[in-house]
Amino acid sequence: MDAIKKKMQAMKLEKDNALDRALLCEQQARDANLRAEKAEEEARSLQKKIQTIENELDQTQEQLTQVLQKLEEKDKALQNVQSTLIKNVNLKKNVRNSRLNLDILK
Repeated sequence: MDAIKKKMQAMKLEKDNALDRALLCEQQARDANLRAEKAEEEARSLQKKIQTIENELDQTQEQLTQVLQKLEEKDKALQNVQSTLIKNVNLKKNVRNSRLNLDILK
């Protein structure tokens, strides 16, 4: 009889330990699920930020292309103005030299 009681107590203790382990595992599973949900939420948030940044990058690249085109146009205009200015300076020198030559001939 004592052996049966001891065996029952041992089985009860084993059952209680198994229940404790099961409860612990369930809590760990709930905690893991919460962490997974938070990680998924963070991943969605980061994906949204990435998409926003990619859109901003596209817009910035388009703006850069437009600005570079305008810069190229302005640079061409500047080169034309510089060329015209050099021609004018050379013409003025030629006119001055011609006047000097005329004065010398008089």
